[in-house]
Amino acid sequence: MKKLSLLTSALFAAASFTLTVPAMAQVTLTDADRAKIEERKARKTQLPGERVGRGVTRAFELYSEEKIDEALKVLTEIRGGNEFDNAFLARFIGNIYATKDVKQAIKYLEQATKPDVLSFGDQSAALKLLADLQSMESMHREAIKNYEAWLRYTGENDADVYLRIANAYYQLQDYAKVITPIDNAIRFAKEPSKQHYLLKMGAYFEAKNHPKTIETVETMVQLFPEERQYWVYLGNFYTLVEDYQKSLSAFQIAYANGYLQSESELKMLGQMYANNNIPYKAATIYEKYLKSGVIKKDRTMLNAIASNFQSAREFAKAAEYYGELAKLTNEAEPFRRQGYALLNIQKYNDALKAFNAALALDSSNSGRVYMSMVDAHLSLGQIREAFRALQQAKNDPTVVRQTRAMEGYIREKARIKNVSL
Repeated sequence: MKKLSLLTSALFAAASFTLTVPAMAQVTLTDADRAKIEERKARKTQLPGERVGRGVTRAFELYSEEKIDEALKVLTEIRGGNEFDNAFLARFIGNIYATKDVKQAIKYLEQATKPDVLSFGDQSAALKLLADLQSMESMHREAIKNYEAWLRYTGENDADVYLRIANAYYQLQDYAKVITPIDNAIRFAKEPSKQHYLLKMGAYFEAKNHPKTIETVETMVQLFPEERQYWVYLGNFYTLVEDYQKSLSAFQIAYANGYLQSESELKMLGQMYANNNIPYKAATIYEKYLKSGVIKKDRTMLNAIASNFQSAREFAKAAEYYGELAKLTNEAEPFRRQGYALLNIQKYNDALKAFNAALALDSSNSGRVYMSMVDAHLSLGQIREAFRALQQAKNDPTVVRQTRAMEGYIREKARIKNVSL
């Protein structure tokens, strides 16, 4: 944990952000609204008429015996004597239908809640159940309407209800409208919830609002620093705004704490080292996990290791991996690059073998290869062989100017060494 704290401090200092929960719009109640809510709460408890009461009692007995259809038959044959009786009855029927026929349950709960005559607790419960069932049936706009009706009816700022509204907007792909209710869910939750932040992150990401996506995940890693996937999210999202330095910082924290596990995550760490001009670290990360088998050995990865070692001027390692790439692909370019790396560590004979292998596979654009062979032969004191390679290079118009300058040098060297060309 000490390591985690030190690294997170470093990242947060670089990122320059602070944890804040903004005050977002919520249910706004006037004095009249509050008075009406208090009036509802104080509403005198009303009992259903005798006929409805007997029928409900009988239906409840049947329901308790798991005789659902019989219970519903009893209830649907009753006719209430007034608006309250009908609403009371409809709520009871809706509650039972919720266990077997959601569409029917919705129908009866709508009937139950419309007149607003039930007791405060019953009306509140029926509105929330109605919204939940509508959400289950992908009736998201209707669900939102009834969740908001519940908020206005009760005057409560319930984090779970705000979450459900936010999720309904998300399902409708109306991502901009997710933010206010999810911020309210965050604000009124008793403690931070991963679910809230994941939904907020998802909404911003789907809306392609990358700065806000990043801001959300920055908060997430502060609140839940040991949630490994959030560090991966953060590192990846920084790349969306091409902030490779912060991306690398996030991936370094994740790696130091053992949070990077998959091939793609470890490749991304290597890529961020490369993007931040730290090729040696990129190459060694790739190499380590290629050897362990976590990263697949293929042409892309071998080329990445070789090119990063070459950029780091680790020419022996570059030559090793270009050699592996050449064996895998049997293509000219890896042999040419291997030869160049070997030249840089003065392994001239090995370089010449690699250059000859490249020429045997592809004679197009051969001028550069022959010019490199000229260098190798001269370094070995092989003036005649260097001259022959130079004559071959002349056939490539892209290096003609170089060959003219080099030819005079070789002829003069041959004269001094008394070598016939």
